[in-house]
Amino acid sequence: MKTKKEQLGLFSIIWIGFTFIAGITFTASFGEIVLSYGNDGNINGGVGLNILWIFVLEGFIAFMCAWAFAKLVKYHPQANGGGSQYVRTAFGKFWGLLMGFFNYSVIPVIGMALIVTMVRANFGPQDDSRFWLVGQKEGVYGGVFNQWGNLYLDLIAFALYMFAATILFFGIKKYKYVGLIIGYMTWGITIILMVFGLTAGFMHLDAKSDPFQKYKETGIDLDGFVKAFTTCFFAFGGIETFITTGKNIKNRGKNMPIAIVVIMIATTAFYIVFSVITMFAVGGKGFSSNPNTQFFGDNNFLKVFGPSLIIICTILMRFNSSLQITMFGGSTLEPLSSQGYISKKFRKENKENVPVAGVFATIVLFIICASMFLFIPDIIEGITKKPSPLNYATIASCASLLLIAIYGTIIPTVIVQGIRKNVKIQIWEYVAWTITSLFLIFIFVGYFITSLLKPFTHPEGGVISNSDNIQGLVSSIFQIIYVLGVVVWAVLQYHLYYKPKMAKLDPNSQEAKEIAEYEKLFRLLSDKEMEAIALEQQKEDEEYKKYKLQLKEEKLKNKAVSK
Repeated sequence: MKTKKEQLGLFSIIWIGFTFIAGITFTASFGEIVLSYGNDGNINGGVGLNILWIFVLEGFIAFMCAWAFAKLVKYHPQANGGGSQYVRTAFGKFWGLLMGFFNYSVIPVIGMALIVTMVRANFGPQDDSRFWLVGQKEGVYGGVFNQWGNLYLDLIAFALYMFAATILFFGIKKYKYVGLIIGYMTWGITIILMVFGLTAGFMHLDAKSDPFQKYKETGIDLDGFVKAFTTCFFAFGGIETFITTGKNIKNRGKNMPIAIVVIMIATTAFYIVFSVITMFAVGGKGFSSNPNTQFFGDNNFLKVFGPSLIIICTILMRFNSSLQITMFGGSTLEPLSSQGYISKKFRKENKENVPVAGVFATIVLFIICASMFLFIPDIIEGITKKPSPLNYATIASCASLLLIAIYGTIIPTVIVQGIRKNVKIQIWEYVAWTITSLFLIFIFVGYFITSLLKPFTHPEGGVISNSDNIQGLVSSIFQIIYVLGVVVWAVLQYHLYYKPKMAKLDPNSQEAKEIAEYEKLFRLLSDKEMEAIALEQQKEDEEYKKYKLQLKEEKLKNKAVSK
């Protein structure tokens, strides 16, 4: 067992969890869901101020999903594998494998969103819709921001990601050091940007006009709600990955529930506050591909260095996230390898504790996803001279579908374990989880009907082959292929690789013994075991207090001697 100095305390897990989930780049989807442009170049859609209560709803849904993970963390021997371990314990080996693949497959899609917001959002045209409208009318695509501009920018961002991924091979210590420095820098800049946003809003505030009037006038319908919810739900993702560090958390049965409550409330509050500041600063104008840069008007003293802060903040934040998800990707494969689902090569770590094979596999998967979600659409955009819908909002929606699949599996897991009397669950938890599950099903089906199938059932111009509809078809097809591909991959991996391998495995081999030892983790702790853990934790707490008191006394003694 780790010592108290090695384990994470309550403040540490709250800070790490909050900074991992929250960030300013969620506003990159505002041009799609809050105020959007029509073909005439005028604002004609979006959910407006409704985005605020949508964030509250998403915070509640995300909290209940995270609460399911926290409950299961407490009752399992360790957290290695996260949801994959919990689902397998409840429903069997195949479902554990499927959950493991869901956990792994969402990582590169998140990476694509990071790549889009790392460079394109900062250096691309500040309003994609108006840019393309003007370009189509005038036939002008000058400079780097021509029809191939997104391809150039995405290639640059991908190169930065590859550079971030290589840092892992220099060791965990350097990885943590770089991540810590970048984390403090980005949140320091974020606070400055919030102040700048308020300043910009007050500078152009007119006593005769309401800066929120345009947002108030914008209504909401089912399609708009589903799109907004699905796109923004991605911004709450990450807690399911972070919780897998449960074995490194001090007093996890007590601290993890507290941390989850604080993290989800803080994340929801941050998104609401930053959204209000963004809308206030923009003042009812349509949003660009990076609304944060709209804080600074042309005749504004903030224009001198404000955009530079935005660029530095987003690049640092995305660079840091690229570090984290690549590491998580490699670590996610280790439990699958230890169970025999995939090659045992993915278990190996180098002398710096980096899962080299897993990291390499994640990088390869990133290349595949970048081709699907970025480079191929960018090339089609260049050829057709039509804007690609595979922007941040679309990629975030695909990631949200996978997160919904993860949460939609983990909630039934905790409910079933409660019904079996293996996990103690309160009545309010049963009710809340049931409502959450039904709502996630509603969102999943709604998004499938209103967004994924729309290019097929209601193509632009009434013709599926119409060039205006090509990008929409590409967007839907890639999302459908990716999500369904994960399920098909799991089925084939289980029946064509895992089961034949287990049937041929020599029970006396070293690999068989290692797998058998690992199998002991797929159970629930008994009441006696949990009591023993609590007593051991209490004992360690007392020893740690004595250790801290001893250090304090030694410092006082040394201070007295020096005088």
